[in-house]
Amino acid sequence: MEQAPPSSLISYWLRPSAQRKHIHRIEVEHALYLANSSQAQIKETLTEMLRRQSASLDNIATRLDELQDVIVAGFTGVAEGLGRIDSTLHGGFYQVHLDALGTQAILNDILSCLVDKEAFRRELARREAVAAAARARYAASGIYSDAMTLARGALNENDRGKAGAMLDEAILLFGRAATHEEFSFDAHFQLGYLAHMHSGDIAAAYSHFEKALGPAYSPHYVRTARYLAHLDYLRGLPGAGLERLHDIIQHDETITAFSNARADVNRQPWPNCQDSLQSTLDNFHALLGRCGHFYSVRGLFDDGRKYSATERLKDSFQMIQSELQSLRPDPRVYYEAARYGIRSGVARELALPWIRRCYGTLRSLNARRAFLVESMSDPDLRDA
Repeated sequence: MEQAPPSSLISYWLRPSAQRKHIHRIEVEHALYLANSSQAQIKETLTEMLRRQSASLDNIATRLDELQDVIVAGFTGVAEGLGRIDSTLHGGFYQVHLDALGTQAILNDILSCLVDKEAFRRELARREAVAAAARARYAASGIYSDAMTLARGALNENDRGKAGAMLDEAILLFGRAATHEEFSFDAHFQLGYLAHMHSGDIAAAYSHFEKALGPAYSPHYVRTARYLAHLDYLRGLPGAGLERLHDIIQHDETITAFSNARADVNRQPWPNCQDSLQSTLDNFHALLGRCGHFYSVRGLFDDGRKYSATERLKDSFQMIQSELQSLRPDPRVYYEAARYGIRSGVARELALPWIRRCYGTLRSLNARRAFLVESMSDPDLRDA
């Protein structure tokens, strides 16, 4: 059956939204009723209305999403702008703070000058001394760095003449760096090494290595003492070399004994552990200053707080163990002492235990194999 054409109101509603005003569903329903439209026409019209409403809602949702993005971008921009303003204000206030400090310092200087001119002159002299020391340290650092660059470059240079010229200049620069207290030990060590290996001047090497020793039992001290002992060995004085290293070995054995005594304190029950700690503190007083964590234990014990001192020892057991390990000298000292002991005949009976001691410090199998090959190929250690 042919459908009746839609009424004028329905035709108006079906027009594009740009060509009509908004019409509610109830208005359409009533228009359809008034138009006495057929059921099919009503269904078709309502379906088309719902479809258009859905499309309209989709468009609204899309516009809302776009609006949301715009709003988020806007707030993000505002936040970034506020952050820049905050940074600018912070920098400005900090600069004002610095300016205020500078102004305050200038005012203090003026006041000091007015109150006590001599004290003000002394303060100026102190500031100039600090600035001069910083400049000297910076200059010495650059000189030492240039010298190390030349020395390393010479080791990789195929032209022997060029390498010799590089080392000559490195010696000059190391000599200048050695005048600065901070670089003196390292520079003198490098000068001693070059005097021996480049110039062949054993006496000059001795002189520089003696100046390079530094604080006793430090890693630098041990390295320098080992080289001095090697020079003794080369001069046919292995006994003197052994004597240099024997003191370092005794220091390491003291650390071992101290570590064992500390472990015994940790194993003792209460209150016996307090008496054991007292004995340990008395027997190893000279070593305590080099072990910061244990030194704090000594401070508590001397203050009469035996319980707290013992508890501190037990709680910091692993930290003290690590600190003692860092105080141990290079285990190669035992290897070299064994060589000198055998060559001099002074400590032949200790050579094998010392070699085993050095061997026991190596953690990897390949390192131990290489050590055994080195030991067996050494003419002084082969029989041991």
